[in-house]
Amino acid sequence: KIGVLASGEGTNFQELINLSAENKFDIDIKVLISNNEGAGCIKRAKKANTPYKIIKRNNFTSNELFEEEIINTLIFHDVELVVMAGWMKIVSSFFVSKFKDKIINIHPSLLPSYKGSKAIEEALSNNSKITGCSVHFVDKEVDSGSLIMQAALSVLKDDNFITLSKRIQILEHIILPLSISHAGFLIRG
Repeated sequence: KIGVLASGEGTNFQELINLSAENKFDIDIKVLISNNEGAGCIKRAKKANTPYKIIKRNNFTSNELFEEEIINTLIFHDVELVVMAGWMKIVSSFFVSKFKDKIINIHPSLLPSYKGSKAIEEALSNNSKITGCSVHFVDKEVDSGSLIMQAALSVLKDDNFITLSKRIQILEHIILPLSISHAGFLIRG
């Protein structure tokens, strides 16, 4: 039983919806939470009849209250694993402690290289020869939790942000479900 946190278009979320609908992946998407009311992931949740909730930081007087609302929503939906799939907010150690070893994140670099929100841009500007994506457990330090899985690709000489992002997304769609399976196995023993 997973809860997905997403801020953007939601292509990884859509991949999970598709695999579940086709009975190729035994997950129950209990809820999507987004902090962006205009995010494409919300349209995807509506189309798939997946419960969703928009929780915007600026509707709360503190980050603690914002995170508490997210935590309460995840608990209400009986989520066993939290999947950050394009969630563009750093979570506090309080949030992490509430779901210790039950939060995973997908990141568009081969961690520990290029942490943070500009990973693809940094790979390009540093003329990296290879990059890729990583799924890791979320820890109190940004993009620093233990790795579950990585996938690599060559950076092509004519790659730009859009072309490289699309090629990395293809790999993300492969390793995220595998990583969810691995995390689920660890959670359920």
